Amino acid sequence: MQEITLNEFLRLYNNIYQGCLMYIARNFPQFDDEETRDICSDTMTKAFSRFHTYDASKGAFTTWLYTIACNTAIDHANDSKKKPSATVQLPGGAGEDEDDFEVDIEDEDSKNPMDMILEKEMEEKKTRNISRLSQQEQLILSMREEGRPFKEIAERLGIPATTARTQCRRATLKLKKMMDVSDDLA
Repeated sequence: MQEITLNEFLRLYNNIYQGCLMYIARNFPQFDDEETRDICSDTMTKAFSRFHTYDASKGAFTTWLYTIACNTAIDHANDSKKKPSATVQLPGGAGEDEDDFEVDIEDEDSKNPMDMILEKEMEEKKTRNISRLSQQEQLILSMREEGRPFKEIAERLGIPATTARTQCRRATLKLKKMMDVSDDLA
């Protein structure tokens, strides 16, 4: 294996950084300019930490680097699917004409795969147990889940609002009890 020196790497880095940017932008159009620059920087960091593994007899340096860029972009795309983020508007943008600017904040509560599986199982169990409730109980719970007020539910069902509230509470307790019982059986 032929090793390249740090000086050779820096010379190559300066010569191909723009090419790497264009490669990522052309092959991964879903990324905006900032993400493309981030991916390119990550690529260069990875290449720098691994430059001692480059073997010129196996292929051109650009091919090696573009392979790292491609894998880094794919990892970035997969990570952004897994990590939900929230966009926050902050006052006082950078320019005089701008009122706001956005900051992406990684969601600290992002779930790991096991949490997602358990949540899905719990949702399926809830759906099965809801189907065991009466039609009116199912309707009341679904309207409450949609955020509808008791007054609207009562009008739709032709019952007093206090009755709608009571039936909702009873259906919720009944569902909770069914969920606890099915937990014991599992």
